[in-house]
Formats: sequence, C-alpha cells, structure tokens
Amino acid sequence: MMTMNERLDIDEQAMAWVSKLLGGAPREADKRAYDDWKAADVSHADASRGVEHMLAELDGAAEAVLEAEMVREIEAFAEERKRRRVFTAISSIAATFIAAVMVTISMWSPAPDAQVYETRVGERSTVMLEDGSEVQLNTGTRIKTVMFEDERHVTIEGGEAFFNVKRDEERPFIVTAGKSEVRVLGTQFSVRLGASSNVISVLSGLVSVGQHEGADGDTKEVALLAAGQQVTHVPAINRAIVEGFDENAVFAWRTGKAFYSETPLGEVVTDLNRYFADPLEIADVELASLPVSGTFNLNNQDVVIDALESAFSIMAVKRVDGVVLLYARQDD
Repeated sequence: MMTMNERLDIDEQAMAWVSKLLGGAPREADKRAYDDWKAADVSHADASRGVEHMLAELDGAAEAVLEAEMVREIEAFAEERKRRRVFTAISSIAATFIAAVMVTISMWSPAPDAQVYETRVGERSTVMLEDGSEVQLNTGTRIKTVMFEDERHVTIEGGEAFFNVKRDEERPFIVTAGKSEVRVLGTQFSVRLGASSNVISVLSGLVSVGQHEGADGDTKEVALLAAGQQVTHVPAINRAIVEGFDENAVFAWRTGKAFYSETPLGEVVTDLNRYFADPLEIADVELASLPVSGTFNLNNQDVVIDALESAFSIMAVKRVDGVVLLYARQDD
C-alpha cells in the first residue's frame, strides 16, 4: 500500500508536469514525456487528473481574481484534498503553483507587442521608448523591446546600446544580453554584447548585473555597479571583472568618435572594423602591438586611414575586394 509521503511525491510531480506544459508553447517531446509518465502507473494518471481539475476550477476565477484570493482558493482546495488523504501538504507548495495559474489567466489578454530597432554597419540611431526612456544604438546593433505593465524589457540581440532610463520604481527596466541581465530603476549605462563576454558601463546611478543560470531562468547577481564602474561579464566561466573605466573612451561612439590611449593597433583595428564595410587588416604582424593614442572620426574611413598613416608610420593598401591592408612604412 502506498504511503502518504509516496502519494505526496507523486502529486508534486504531477503539479510540476502541468506547470511546465503551461509555461509557454510546450515541446512535443515534453508532451510525449508527460503522457509516458501518466501511463507508467495508475497513480500518476489519478494525480494528473486531480491537478488538471484544480486548474480548471481556478480558470473560472477570471482575470479580476487577486493573487491573494488565488492563494486562499488553492489552500481551500488543499484542505478538501487533505480530507480525502491525497494532497496533505499542497498548502506548502501553493505559492509555487501560482505562476502557472497566472500564465493561464494571462492567456485571456494579449501580451504587448515587441518592437525591434536596429542599425546597419556604420550607422547610429537614437530611439525613444514608450515609457520615456531613450536608447542610443551603436553600429550594427539590434534590440527588441517589450513594455509590460510591471516591467520593461529590452533584449540586445547584437551590438551595443546606451540607455538613459526614465525612473520608475514600480516598473524595473531589464536589459538582457546573452546570459547577462541588467536590472535598473532609472539610470544611464551602456551594454555591449560580445562573442564570449559582455561589457556593462555605468555613467550614473546603480546597476545590478546578473547571470542567467539553468533552464528555469533563475538569475544570480554577479555585480552591483555605481557610476564610473564597468563589469566585463564572462558567463561561460561565471566570472565578473569590475573596474573603473575612461568615460571618454567608452562613450566616444555616441558622438561619432573613437578614442584610444596606448591601445595596441590589433585591438584598434578590431574595434574600428565594427564601423566600416571595408575591413582593416594588419599585414605586418609586428604592427599588432604598436601603441595607438588619439581620437578618430567614425564617420569617414578615409580620414581614419589617413590619420593612421600620418601619425604611426603605417602604409595602407586597398585590395580589389575592399580589404585595407596595413603595412609598416619602410624608411628609404
């Protein structure tokens, strides 16, 4: 005969399955796995029917039902099941089930539309969001925004953006860049999405930076930044390096400039190539370590090339395919 603890474990498994399938569009593999679980034992099927029946009853509560009322209804239902010796401890897990119920209720009203903004290589753009926040997009950047009633969400799908967030303490502003998540109430900061690391730089206010962990979407804070601080977040190794930064260099792109101070030419070329269709390429390996200092105009590649040639003893040769090769100038 099944013990009460065993019965409770099965009921919790049933609730977990139903919650998972309610969380957006379920995969066919998940549906098949759920069917297999129900078919494995008659007690599994009984528990599933009980949970689905409870969900059907909660659906009738309509959108106007407050969260507190849902908690009481679930707990009342738990008491009824307790009398029948099935869900003896459902009250203790009622709160975790509310999220799934809210997903069902939210189906009655459409989610706000996502807005997409993007720039091509060499372009910069400023957009005003519906909440009054301003976003500046750097070259080759794409973002998606969704403004919910309780939260404001922006996803950086590529590139770099600067945010001037309108303060709203009741409506957090959340920026996702890969596995990095930035959460603020109202501040100024930039986020740059990289291939293996993301860089968040704060101009004013406080910024919380977190890392998404696991398939359940949990986020763990890895840094809390104040004005003048920057974090390089490497999600693959769960590493966050916090340091100060040069505002003139990091935010120079906002005015169409690139500023470097004793920066190796190899890094300069990589950065400049974000802005121009015709890439620069170092032909002489020894040039890669050449320190470069100065401010460059990002609106005209020819001006950049002329500056490199005149200030750093470099000769540029453009191939027929558009690639600009950089050679060390040979003294006669």
